[in-house]
Amino acid sequence: MIAVTLLLAMILCAAAWLVIHNAQRAVTEEMQASVALAGDLVENSIRSDSEALAAARRLSDIGHLRHLCLSLVARTEPSPTGCTNDETTEAPDWFSALIRPEALPERRLAIAPDYAMVIVADPDDEIAEAWQDTRGLLALLVVFYLATIAVVYRLFGRALVPVRRIDAALARIEHGDYAIRLPRFSLPEFDGIAAQFNHMAAALDAAQRENRRLREHSLRIQEDERRNLARELHDELGQSLTAIRADAAGILARGEKLPPGVAESAEAIVAVAGRIYDQTRLMMRRLRPPGLDELGLDAALENHVASRQRSHREVSLVYTGNDRLADVPTPIAIHVFRLVQEALTNALRHGAPAHIDITVDLETDRLQVDVRDDGRGFDPQAYRPGLGLSGMAERIDLLGGRLQVDSRHHHGTHIHADIPRASAASAKGRISPEIGKISH
Repeated sequence: MIAVTLLLAMILCAAAWLVIHNAQRAVTEEMQASVALAGDLVENSIRSDSEALAAARRLSDIGHLRHLCLSLVARTEPSPTGCTNDETTEAPDWFSALIRPEALPERRLAIAPDYAMVIVADPDDEIAEAWQDTRGLLALLVVFYLATIAVVYRLFGRALVPVRRIDAALARIEHGDYAIRLPRFSLPEFDGIAAQFNHMAAALDAAQRENRRLREHSLRIQEDERRNLARELHDELGQSLTAIRADAAGILARGEKLPPGVAESAEAIVAVAGRIYDQTRLMMRRLRPPGLDELGLDAALENHVASRQRSHREVSLVYTGNDRLADVPTPIAIHVFRLVQEALTNALRHGAPAHIDITVDLETDRLQVDVRDDGRGFDPQAYRPGLGLSGMAERIDLLGGRLQVDSRHHHGTHIHADIPRASAASAKGRISPEIGKISH
């Protein structure tokens, strides 16, 4: 559009220059013809008069004629540079400056031995006439330019509407809105593009839904396997360890009847079985948070944070929740628990923080999760999402929420998740491949 406007402006300027140039040439030719004709008439008139000097004086007294100025001067006196015209021209100053010849035509006729008649062109009247003839044409050029610009902008605007709609649709595709579709266009070229775009968007939409279903199925299988493994550890390994400890305690109960060294071995068996049992309970907690199904998300998070606090006494862990978290559906609760679990693991393993705040709040229709630490953070320029952050993003994506990771080097890390209260199965949100926003 700018190029078309500039091109039309150049055409307008060229046409205006041509009109003014022709007017200037016409004024110059008219001045030259007037001076030549007047010179011939005056010369013939004076030569036919017996009193040439007296006739020249009478013509000089007339002074200004149309297009001409007559002056009687001494033979040694230079010619006048112009003539005085009290009448003002109707042409504007800028037009007069462009049209007026640089050197005015003149003719000098000898009158008697000591005098000369000087005829100098006066272009003011001719310039006024040229302005009368030219201004209409210049106005027509301006009107034509403005009308052409208006028509071109309107036509281009209508022609570019499909382009703008396609560009907007591509932008929505870029942000993950694969449900967008383009309408039919009148131009066959754009209509073909729209058909191909709609086919591509439908394929991407189907692929996204299938990927979401597969990810959800994969996580569900993963959680089921963890639950089954935790149950097996509790039922099989836990009972076996309890039996081993009971048998070792029975051996110790025989007291003095035991051969030398047997009591010490039995005590070692009890101690080792106890340690294995404690590790087994810790593994079961990590595989399936205790109390999540029975007591809800708030109790499970509180127990988990307390457990991590016992194993990391050098770090202050503060958890803030509320009773409304008991209303969070289990499909959402398990993903939120895994998010907090992974965030705490990352902070304790890589951040070396002194303080970590965990806040989970259920609003009317949104679930807000915040994990802040004052650790070393990381450099956003060198940021590469690992499996932990990718897993968090994947879980929040399946819940239709958004995950945001803010971090600055030596200024800690803040992980924020915004999750709709609706069930995970009906969530339709998404998260960008960059795992939310990384602030500097």
